[in-house]
Amino acid sequence: MGCRHSSQKKNYPVIYHAWNARYQYNPLTREMQPLANDQTIGRAWSRDEFGRLNSMYFFSGVHGRDEDLLLTHKVKLDKKRDRQWEAERETRISQIKEQIALRESNQTDESQKVVEALPEEDDSADMDAFIPMSNIEFSLPDESVPASDIPGIPLDAPVEGVMEEPSPFAPLPSLP
Repeated sequence: MGCRHSSQKKNYPVIYHAWNARYQYNPLTREMQPLANDQTIGRAWSRDEFGRLNSMYFFSGVHGRDEDLLLTHKVKLDKKRDRQWEAERETRISQIKEQIALRESNQTDESQKVVEALPEEDDSADMDAFIPMSNIEFSLPDESVPASDIPGIPLDAPVEGVMEEPSPFAPLPSLP
């Protein structure tokens, strides 16, 4: 036979007990406890009143081998968060160093003169960028432009003799 195996059916590895465990629910503590042969073995968990996982534990069945899975998971998440924070911090530091180097490389006398002269022009240019473009001037009629250029208004007044379809908004005819 192989390692820790025997010909007897009851002498198999302890992990098999965890695989064969049946869960019991405790409604007061909201815990699921795995039981096999009246022994707690396997993965147990519980939730708080909002349904969030607040405990996860693995009972190995061997004394001193139990493990708090939730604590292990939280430590793993903390390490991942710390690595991500450090990476973002290093990226930000390198960006700031690049900006400082760029500014220091532009600190010549000529560039300072140009920078001093530009703010007056830049202020008006920046303000113009925020003013919305208006086409009101282009849509209003000029006195020199004939009235036909205005859309929707005919150049000639309608002739009385021409029969057009009556307007639905025209006044009603008088009753006899």
